[in-house]
Amino acid sequence: MATSRRILSLCVLSATFVAAKKEITELSLPRLFHLDDYDRCLAAGGLYCTGTFKLTQRQSSSAYNHIQEYSSDPRHFNRTLIHRGYCISARCPSEPNTTLRFERCVDQHALVPGLKASILSHTCSSQKESKDVDTAELAYLCVIGLLVALNVVENPYILAWSIRCNWNRLTTTFEDGDSRLTSLTPIQGLRVLLLVLVMMTHTSEIQHKLYLYNPNRLEQLLQHPAAMLIRNGSALVMGFVVISNFLLAYSLLLISKTRKLSLAHLPMCLLHRLMRLAPVHLVVVGFAATWWRRVGDGPQWQSVVGAESDVCRRKFLSHVFFLQNLVNPDEHCLLQTWFLAVDMQLYIMAAALTLWLQQTGRRAVPLLTALFFGSCLLNVFLAYVNDWKSLLYIMLPENVRNTFRTEPSFYRFYVAPWGSLPACLLGLWLAHVHYNIQESGYNFFDYKILRWTFHLIIPIHVACIKSGSYIEDSTSRLTTALYLGVERPLFAILAAFYVLGFVNNVDNFIRRIMSIRFLQVAGRMSLSVLMLHWCVNLILVGSRRTLSEVSVANIASDLISTIWWTYVIAVPLSLLVEAPFQKTLNTFISSLQASQTPTIRHQKPSPKNTRRRKSSLKKWR
Repeated sequence: MATSRRILSLCVLSATFVAAKKEITELSLPRLFHLDDYDRCLAAGGLYCTGTFKLTQRQSSSAYNHIQEYSSDPRHFNRTLIHRGYCISARCPSEPNTTLRFERCVDQHALVPGLKASILSHTCSSQKESKDVDTAELAYLCVIGLLVALNVVENPYILAWSIRCNWNRLTTTFEDGDSRLTSLTPIQGLRVLLLVLVMMTHTSEIQHKLYLYNPNRLEQLLQHPAAMLIRNGSALVMGFVVISNFLLAYSLLLISKTRKLSLAHLPMCLLHRLMRLAPVHLVVVGFAATWWRRVGDGPQWQSVVGAESDVCRRKFLSHVFFLQNLVNPDEHCLLQTWFLAVDMQLYIMAAALTLWLQQTGRRAVPLLTALFFGSCLLNVFLAYVNDWKSLLYIMLPENVRNTFRTEPSFYRFYVAPWGSLPACLLGLWLAHVHYNIQESGYNFFDYKILRWTFHLIIPIHVACIKSGSYIEDSTSRLTTALYLGVERPLFAILAAFYVLGFVNNVDNFIRRIMSIRFLQVAGRMSLSVLMLHWCVNLILVGSRRTLSEVSVANIASDLISTIWWTYVIAVPLSLLVEAPFQKTLNTFISSLQASQTPTIRHQKPSPKNTRRRKSSLKKWR
């Protein structure tokens, strides 16, 4: 008993010593962030500057060696970079050159003797500054004014732009009696669930961009076992890729029952997708490039919002053509828009491949299976040659703070189309398998093992994410390449299996939740929510006047606020922009088809065929 007590006491003392040593180490470092009182400075007519500084040593310094040693651990922020917000008119010595004045001020107030701070980037603001509206901002206002006018004016000839009609369409449950289409209902709820997980990940990421009171707490949270759900859960986004391509191929297969499809229909398919994505995409990116910087202010507003707004202005043309993930890929305007670019790029390939299979009558499932495994091997090869790694390995504090700007693994693989190619092919494969099952009347889930696998798919997902705790210790080039090539396809397979269970009406608690009406409405706003949430989150946190305290409660509060305001703003965006453009295109296509079909007098179309045609066109959207 005495021996046990001695061992226990020794363990407690060791833990206390380690914790105390770590605290002393952090206290001996220069503070990573600091902010003076912004409003008080500007109210007194002062000049307020924020900037990032690189620390170097004037002479041999034990303090600098200590800073370098601490920063050498990639799980820590780089402490050779410090971030300051000073009221230089009150704090700093007089100097006509603002940059030099700011540098000397940091040397005087932030550093111990022997260290030197060199400015890397900075911005300054004063109360007197007021920028006139430029041409881009004026053009954006004109576009928004035109969209609002089209929606407000109730014109019987442009009912597609009627707010009342679009509201009814948004909130109506489409029950047309076609079991093939109504079985897709839970997919909308699944979209909402995936979007919430995306917003949770991005909320945690944005915390790294703020001026923090306790950055060491964020370092600790990122290494917590529960944080593995974020560090190794990014591949969940492959569920969106699987769903998007499943719906594309499945809608084309349904339409092929009533008309012959060929590659000649590819332009119409691409027009559908372009009109689905482009209006909302460009309205939000246009806002980010123009008026976003004007909706708030504060000491860290320019570094958090203004700098990204500048990127949006520079890359706006690449967004127009959905090439933002390939043009200057290390610069990001609204990080989530990489998915829209990848979706459009893969959509062209997926639509062409599906139409070609319909035109030639080739067996789709074996070919798509071979292409799926071939794309996985391609990514393993590219990862090995280029030494790319999964986000599990590169999601580190400094990388997250600068949005992986110096990590080729992110901008050459994660946001590139070939990174999502296996999930795209799997979505096409799933559509053909599901269609063949329905045509044959075969119940795929009669086997108990498959049904139980469907019920356990969420625990399996979590187990795969948590497995990263064992993989991250293996850092050989071959291991990281194999993991990168397997990670996304594995999550895509799990998502495909879950979708297959949903659309084959395998009942469980999750499916019933995903099918409730509220989630159907929220799911129809998924595009608007995806585009808006990053702007909303940065507006909420970027205007803070003081250092942010990192805690689970504060991060949860930011997430809840972001979700609430994003969905509130998504309603008018969906009603005034997304729905009108889709409905206008569908009306145009219907009239075009009617003009190409010979008119038969005194004969009404079959209600059954009319429902089928409307349902199919609806799913194209």
